[in-house]
Amino acid sequence: MIPERVTWALVARRLSVACVVGCALLGTLRIAGVRRLVVEGSSMTPTLMPGDRLLVVRPLRLRPGDLVAVPDPRHGGRLLVKRIMTIADGRVELRGDNPGASTDSRDFGAVPTRRVLARVVRRYAPSHRRGRPV
Repeated sequence: MIPERVTWALVARRLSVACVVGCALLGTLRIAGVRRLVVEGSSMTPTLMPGDRLLVVRPLRLRPGDLVAVPDPRHGGRLLVKRIMTIADGRVELRGDNPGASTDSRDFGAVPTRRVLARVVRRYAPSHRRGRPV
């Protein structure tokens, strides 16, 4: 077999194929509702720490114990990540794992299930904390 001679045209062609594949993958993830979030507060410690980076997806089904992202009922431009405590009558009661530092359903009441934007599925950074948060 004769090795292929490396030229700039060959490198450019392979890079363009890699870019097309990468963009298709990112588009697929966006269509599937995969988003990334960064934890900023301490309301979910020790489960989530400030600086943790999370992958979240549109929820198909909600269960007590799930970590979810909802718009802050008091400030719509901000997202909160909380744990579902109960689900009843189309509403979810949310709690932070660190009650002393958490603003949650004890402050703003139960939230309609339709307001739940995403469910946390994975922590991808920092590397030493990578995995599924419990």
